[in-house]
Amino acid sequence: MRGTAILLSAALAAAATAEVELKEDPPLLQPPNAGDVTGTIAPAGAVAKIALVSRDKRTTHAGTFDAKTGAFAFRDLPGDAAYDVCLALKDGREIQGIDLDFADARMLRLAELRRKQLGLPPERRHAFTQADADELAKYVTDLAKQDFMNVGRAVYIKGHGTRATMLVELLRTKPDYAGDARFIWRLELWYFKHQFGGWERLTDQEKLIRRLRIPQQQWRQYSVEFFPELSVRVGADGKSEPVKFTIPAAGDATRGRPPQTEPVLNVKPRVLGLDKKE
Repeated sequence: MRGTAILLSAALAAAATAEVELKEDPPLLQPPNAGDVTGTIAPAGAVAKIALVSRDKRTTHAGTFDAKTGAFAFRDLPGDAAYDVCLALKDGREIQGIDLDFADARMLRLAELRRKQLGLPPERRHAFTQADADELAKYVTDLAKQDFMNVGRAVYIKGHGTRATMLVELLRTKPDYAGDARFIWRLELWYFKHQFGGWERLTDQEKLIRRLRIPQQQWRQYSVEFFPELSVRVGADGKSEPVKFTIPAAGDATRGRPPQTEPVLNVKPRVLGLDKKE
């Protein structure tokens, strides 16, 4: 027995000192290529300023704009990323793109690709319906009844099966605990996941889009509306779809906050991504 143990120990020692070739798995995707965001805005004469925003990286990009044709271009942008075209109009309105994709959408795409490579089953499916959208909208209004921000509404709700994205407007219209009567106005992106038979908010994923703390009369002068069609994704190959956008003649409360409106707006949210209509 002792001899066997000595031989076994010697074999293990030899194996430990032998050269072992370590190999890394090849990357799922190659590094993304840079790309451009281009398009046209009409009427061009209504535009005072144009910019491009990456809300994930919190960066603003300058580009070119032809005041006669409305053609614009933002060049050499990092690929595999979403960008929102933001317009300041000469009449004082703001119009912005809004990316309603789910948080960490790139990681979810990579995970789905990896599941296919490994032959694993896809994620659990859930048909996103109007009932789901109603439940999410109610979550915001119910929360505002007991929260510091006493007015709340969903502006956009977009379903992604078992996930959902919501653009939310929140206001504090009452004096705060210190007696400060200034309005607090916030616009945020919230993200939800459907599990255990209901929707759960991912509280560590929200994105702040706009925050102001100003007197009510000054707040009433602000106007901002959001259009998903002004949000552009530059793919990993550097390609993107050109934008063609016509500026609406008047403001629309279902897309954001027109000027000179009351804090409580009795409008329904815009719902996108329905898998079936009820």
